[in-house]
Amino acid sequence: MTRKPQQRSIATRARVLQAARELSDRHGLELVTAEAVATQAGVAKGTVFSHFGDMDGLLSYVLRDRLEALRTGPETEASQQLDLSDPVGLLLQRMMALISVITDGPTILRLFLDNIGVTKPNCAVEFVETLDALDAELATFLEKWQGSEALSPALRKDRTPEEMVDGLIAFMIHGAILLKSHQMTDRSELEARLRRHVEAFLLTG
Repeated sequence: MTRKPQQRSIATRARVLQAARELSDRHGLELVTAEAVATQAGVAKGTVFSHFGDMDGLLSYVLRDRLEALRTGPETEASQQLDLSDPVGLLLQRMMALISVITDGPTILRLFLDNIGVTKPNCAVEFVETLDALDAELATFLEKWQGSEALSPALRKDRTPEEMVDGLIAFMIHGAILLKSHQMTDRSELEARLRRHVEAFLLTG
């Protein structure tokens, strides 16, 4: 049976995206080109662009996979319950994990910076949704911390969780830029610096 045009289009799109994922895993995101993707997927180069607009559109789907891996799952939530004696440390774990992803290469950092707040025309909607979901998870954690009398040290209460997330994002971006510009090369040193900033920004007294 001959497949309908729409079915063929969906299958082709999936094949192109899978080719980009495989090339990224094999060679790194920086070396993924439209030509290489087209060859791997067995399609014309123009087909890549017709489905994803441009390479940023395609690569945003690949990067979205990496960001999605940072989302809080049942295992992460369980480990957080065990580590609530150090809520600042939990925040730093998440911040350093995101910094590790977005500093993996110049393209990844650029895509991340380009899509904070304003969606690029060809960027995957799911990419931005994942960024928003990561922000929401941070805000939820801060809200629980803010409302708890048991968690120590106490979190400031003169700012909303969403406002505090904005500040944490600024710290992460600054940290990522310090690493990519080679102003800092030791990640443990960066984490210690972030801890000082986070404590000064979030804690009372």
